[in-house]
Amino acid sequence: MFNGTMKRFMSTGVAALLSLTMLAGCTGNSGKNEPGPSSAPAGSDKPAASAEVETYENGLPKNEEVTLKVGFFVGGYGREWFDHAVESFTAKYPNVKIDITASPDMKTILSTKISANNDNDMFDLFNTAPAGGVTALAEAGKLEPMDDIWEYPLPDVPDKKVKELMMPGMYESTQIIDGKRYEFTTASSFGGLFFNKKLFEEHGWNQNPNTWDEFKALLADIKADGIAPITFPGIHPTYHNWAFGTAKNFELADINGHADEFIENYKTYALPQYTNPETVETWTRFYELGKEGYFAEGLPALNHTQSQMQVIQGQAAMVSTGTHVENEMKEATPADFDWGYMAVPFRDNTNQKLWIRSGTTNFNYIWAAKPELNKKWAKELITWLVTLENQQFAAEKAGALPMRKDLTEDPTSLAKLSSSAQSVLKYIADNQAQTYKASRSISISDPNLAQAEKLIDENVAKFALGKQDPKPILEQAEELLKKAVEAEKNK
Repeated sequence: MFNGTMKRFMSTGVAALLSLTMLAGCTGNSGKNEPGPSSAPAGSDKPAASAEVETYENGLPKNEEVTLKVGFFVGGYGREWFDHAVESFTAKYPNVKIDITASPDMKTILSTKISANNDNDMFDLFNTAPAGGVTALAEAGKLEPMDDIWEYPLPDVPDKKVKELMMPGMYESTQIIDGKRYEFTTASSFGGLFFNKKLFEEHGWNQNPNTWDEFKALLADIKADGIAPITFPGIHPTYHNWAFGTAKNFELADINGHADEFIENYKTYALPQYTNPETVETWTRFYELGKEGYFAEGLPALNHTQSQMQVIQGQAAMVSTGTHVENEMKEATPADFDWGYMAVPFRDNTNQKLWIRSGTTNFNYIWAAKPELNKKWAKELITWLVTLENQQFAAEKAGALPMRKDLTEDPTSLAKLSSSAQSVLKYIADNQAQTYKASRSISISDPNLAQAEKLIDENVAKFALGKQDPKPILEQAEELLKKAVEAEKNK
């Protein structure tokens, strides 16, 4: 269900906080081709218009003022795209006020508010998960289910449901907890290795290695030319995952003929996690590249922007990151710089599938304890973000990959996307790549899990520099995870 090819779609900290705090719809229109005021999509909970109360076409009252408190994480895409959408939304629905708290440290803010256990002070809507994720929140009934949004009519195409015009695979990739979807996302993202296309062209380097052997040959060529082949931020070691992480485990599992089983085991923390053959093989290959000197020597001290700057300045050929890179680095990038993209192929031949870390970004979550009208308007705002105009704006201004398939299928619209977005979409199409979004369907609050993850993170840079064999670290992490899983069973 996490899979999708471009041909098809061109296709545990929170729980701990909760334990300390005594855990005890609707779309708008662009104004064109609007349905009658009593219309409501099949299967939705949208109210029909009332004769006594003046309503919008979505059935929500015009004369009842609502203020939505929004917690907005400011990441690589910035916030201009969101402010643009809010401006048009409040112009159409002037009775709705949007109170935005924006911060790059929104995860901490959310965790603090959750710990305080004050529903009135909590955001109605927030666009990132708190530290530890949302699984425990959903299981505790703290989040509003959002399956219904997929059945809403699109504001700008009211004869089409949201699900009908989203990229295939996006609906299936939404995390499911206890049989329900508690998130809705407004942009897609892909991970891999991003590079300076002009530099590759100048040196004649292979921009599309098809196999593991071809990829290693590329790295050897780059190193021979005196440039570090790959960099990533050692200060934020999880960035290695954009190119070398879970998706590669799945690629190997697919080659070995049991991808579906591997996916299910991943989702449910079925053991072994760290010491299964595919995960060991992924880390071993990563370590072997490190022993060959294919990673930048100074990466342990780099943050994400510094590692990306190495590519812009020609100190490194490629950086492991996501499609947000172009917008995040736009102030430091020359006007004629073109971002190229490739995945790391673990496959031996092109008859095997090439897997890419795909995902969704700008997640949106609604707090369940808010008034019903607030939650309906929050869903209305979320749906507004996927109108074609807002999707195009976010794609052009922020580099966000769109969720609307009608945008990606339009050559004129596609040509307006950022160079990184165009490179990613073209690469996936050319390679018929399999995309994958990792998510867990259960939560584990035992601290041994956090210790296992910390152990891995602390050693990623050592693996990359060929200074630490990953196998003993993986074995230690597996033992910690076993304790965590056992503790969860005994609760």
